[in-house]
Amino acid sequence: MICVPIVGPSMPKAREQITSAVDVADILEFRLDLIETYELNSLLDASPLPVIVTNRSKLDGGQFKGAEEERVQALRDALNAGADYVDIEVSTPREVLQPFLEESDPTHIILSYHDFSHTPEDFNPLYETMCEMPGEIIKIVTYARDLNDNLKMFKLLERAKLEKQKLIGLCMGDLGEISRILSPLFGGFLTFGSLQTGQESAPGQMPAATLKDIYRVNDERADFKIYGVVGSPVSKSLGYLVHNRAFHEKASPHIYVSFLVDNLEKFFNSFKGFFSGLSVTMPAKEHIIPLLSKIDATAKKIGAVNTVVREGTDWVGYNTDCSGAIKALEACTSLQGKKVLILGSGGTAKAIGYGVKEKGGILTVTYNKNKERGESLAKELCCELVHSREAGTQSIDILINCSPVGMSPNINETPFLARDLKKDMVVFDSVYNPIETKLLREAKTTGCKVIPGVELFVNQAAQQFELWTGQTAPIEIMRQVMPGCKKQ
Repeated sequence: MICVPIVGPSMPKAREQITSAVDVADILEFRLDLIETYELNSLLDASPLPVIVTNRSKLDGGQFKGAEEERVQALRDALNAGADYVDIEVSTPREVLQPFLEESDPTHIILSYHDFSHTPEDFNPLYETMCEMPGEIIKIVTYARDLNDNLKMFKLLERAKLEKQKLIGLCMGDLGEISRILSPLFGGFLTFGSLQTGQESAPGQMPAATLKDIYRVNDERADFKIYGVVGSPVSKSLGYLVHNRAFHEKASPHIYVSFLVDNLEKFFNSFKGFFSGLSVTMPAKEHIIPLLSKIDATAKKIGAVNTVVREGTDWVGYNTDCSGAIKALEACTSLQGKKVLILGSGGTAKAIGYGVKEKGGILTVTYNKNKERGESLAKELCCELVHSREAGTQSIDILINCSPVGMSPNINETPFLARDLKKDMVVFDSVYNPIETKLLREAKTTGCKVIPGVELFVNQAAQQFELWTGQTAPIEIMRQVMPGCKKQ
C-alpha cells in the first residue's frame, strides 16, 4: 500500500494535492503541521481515500510549534471527525500520551517512533515495548547510516509478519531507499511516496508513481528474487527502468533496485543471501572479481565484470558490455579489417576494444590526461595509442566514444571535433544520457551512420536478464522504456 503525504503549505495547495494523489495513492497522510491554517473537515471531505492525520512536532521532524496538549488535541479532533487513522509519536510526553491512548479506539491509532540520526543495532527491545502499548499499527522509521541498516529493518518486518503485527518499517536517507521499495514485499503495512519531487515529507522519499508503476510495490508476489545494480554513484543508472519493465512483461515476481555501495566487500558478504544477481557499474567492475567463485572466460580476459549471477552455490561473473557493444556495431557494419578509433582508455574502452579485436578490427585507442593508463590498455589490446588531440588526424572507419564527454549535464560538449568527421564514417557513442549526444547530432549532419549508446545499454541489459532468468529478454520493450526512445 502506498501512502502519499499531503504537505500543503496552504489549503488550496493541499486540495490540489489530494486531487492529484488519487491516481497513485492507496491512502493519504494529512500533515497538519505543514498546512497553514488547515480546515480539517474540509480536508477529510475532499479525500476519496482513507486518511492518516499527523501533527508532528519539531522533535520528531515536523513543524508544529505549539504546546503538546494543543498538538494532541488536533489528533482527537481528527478521530472525532472520522479520520481512519491518527499517527502519534511514542516520544509524546507521557502525561499527554497516556490519556490519549486510553480514551481512543486503538484500531485507529498508529504508534510511531522516528530517529533522524541513525538506526539502532537491535530493534527488538523498542518493538517489544511498542507492542505492549495500545495501537493497531506500529511505525518505526530510522535514518540509514549504512546500507546494512536496511537488513535490520527487513528482519524486523519479517518478525512482525510472523507475529501478525501490523508494522510500518522504513529507513530514511539515500542509503534507506531500498527499504521504501522493498518493505511492502517483506510484509510492511505501507510505504510512503511523495506526490512529486520536491514534496517529500521525509529524507529519501521517492515519487509514489515510481513505487506504483515501476517497482509495482502493490503487486502480489510469491517466491520473488531481488536483483540490482551495485556501485557509487548509482543515481544515474537506468537499470531499474529496463529490468523492472522486463520482469513485468514476463509476468515475473522479481524486482530490481539500486544498491549505493562504497565498501564492496562488506556489501557482498552482508547481502549475498539477499540478492540473486547484480549489475555492476563503476568503480566496482574490477574490485568485485576477487569476491566471486568463478569468472567467465570473456570477463577474465577483459578483467572486468558487469554482471553477477548466482549459479547453485557459486557466484559467477560475466561481462555483457563487450557483447552488447559488438551486437550494436554489427547491426550497422562489419568489423573485420575496419579501422576503429576508441576515444577513452577506461573500463568501457577496454571491454569494447577487446570485442573489436576479436572481430578482426584494426584498433587505435586514445588517452587524454592519464597516459600511463592509455599505454597499459594499448599494450593489453596490442593496438596503437594516440593522444586525444590527435584523434582527428587518424584514418577512421568507425569512431567509438568510450569517454564520459557529452554526458548529462554536460550535453553541449563533444569528444571529437565536427570538422574531423567524415561522411560514411560509423559513429558509436557509449553515452546514453542524453539519447542523442552532441557528437551524434554532428555526425548525423555530416552524413555518418550513428549508433546511440542506448543500443549498448539495452543489449547488455538484455543479456543480463537472460543470464539471471534463463528466459528470452523482451528487448524491444526494454528499449522503448528508455527515456527519449520513441515508442513503437
